[in-house]
Amino acid sequence: MNRLRDALAALVVRVQTLTAFGYLGVISFIGVEALVVVLGFTTVLPIAIPFVLIAIGGAYLLRERLGALWTALRRRGRPADD
Repeated sequence: MNRLRDALAALVVRVQTLTAFGYLGVISFIGVEALVVVLGFTTVLPIAIPFVLIAIGGAYLLRERLGALWTALRRRGRPADD
C-alpha cells in the first residue's frame, strides 16, 4: 500500500510540475497581463481554459515557424521592386 501511495504522490508531483511549466511558457509568450485576461475568462466558460492554454502553449512551441510564416505573408502582400 505504501508503494502505491508513493507512486501516486510522484505522479501528482510530475503532473503539477508539467502544469507549472505550461503556465510559465504561456506567461512568457503572451505576458502576465494577457494571462490574467485569459484566466479571467474562467467565469464565462471554465471548461475552455485548458484548451485555450494548450493552444497558446502550442503557439509558444511553434513561435519560430509562426514568425517565418508571418514574414512570408507580409512579403507576399508587397509589390515587387523594379
